[in-house]
Amino acid sequence: MFDSSRYEVRQKVSIGTKYVVYGNDEPILSAKKKKFKLKEDFRLNDYETGKERFRVKADSVLDVSAAYDIVDSQTDTRVGAVKRGAFSFAKHTYQLLGPNGSVVGRIVEDNVPMAVARRFITTLIPFSYRVENAGGESVGEISEQFALRDKYTIEADTDEIDPRLLVVGAVVIDAIEEN
Repeated sequence: MFDSSRYEVRQKVSIGTKYVVYGNDEPILSAKKKKFKLKEDFRLNDYETGKERFRVKADSVLDVSAAYDIVDSQTDTRVGAVKRGAFSFAKHTYQLLGPNGSVVGRIVEDNVPMAVARRFITTLIPFSYRVENAGGESVGEISEQFALRDKYTIEADTDEIDPRLLVVGAVVIDAIEEN
């Protein structure tokens, strides 16, 4: 299921927000986030069977710096967590934490002028993030394509970050940012 270095997430907004994750051009996961629901609990399901594959739970409710634990529902093991770094309107940074809580990588928003423009001028400006390993070296990117329905690509060519953590983490970031 997670044997690629490139994934695509397509989002559809209706009464809630629906996500479909593609790997090797095949749908592998789906999720639905309901509007007006607190963001502390989020489930991703196997696209084919509909069975829960991952669950994401915030360690605290309504906390800007909450960590979002990602658990593999099939094995009930912790994949890791996504945690917002230092809060800044100018540029968002998220830490990717491994199963033991150590930082294994970061997802860092692109340049400051673009980030500020997204927040204050229009959300129609496509977002992009740099994926870094624990040492701060760039190992991938997450970039949105301008389309009627939100669509973004996750690319990473590294063994240092579990692809499940990166892909599910990117969907979680999109959900909490409401991009």
